[in-house]
Amino acid sequence: MDLFARISAIYAQPGLAQHCLHLQDEHGFDVSLGLCALVDGLDGRAWSAGQLRELRRSGWEARAAIAGTLRAARRLAKPLGVGDAGMEALRQRILRDELQAERLAVAWLERQLGPPPAPGGADWATAWGNLRLVAGPDMPQHLLDPLRGVLDG
Repeated sequence: MDLFARISAIYAQPGLAQHCLHLQDEHGFDVSLGLCALVDGLDGRAWSAGQLRELRRSGWEARAAIAGTLRAARRLAKPLGVGDAGMEALRQRILRDELQAERLAVAWLERQLGPPPAPGGADWATAWGNLRLVAGPDMPQHLLDPLRGVLDG
């Protein structure tokens, strides 16, 4: 299963999508990058601060900005689509493009990371270390705890 499919399966867990949107909208959390770090950590690969900086600098930030711009356009179109079939159709096309931009960004990241380490069972400590790294030191732990609860339980 590719990285995008794996993070999508996590995102689809009950309650997680809404929580991730809250983290994204209210706290600036990069959901796609955070979930990728979590999944890669579960595979046993620890990320370093330097590696994260390089991933962001070498292409992740631009790719995430494209998806974010499409997300903003889709959100602007949402109220306009009420009672306007053409605008609603445009909003749906933007949504498809937004998801494609996210898929492309995650596929790029997967290529940068290379093959995951040999499977050896879920490495929760590494996963949470990676997530904490992406979230940054200012993100209160209680905001990340629902991710642990959904995935642990």
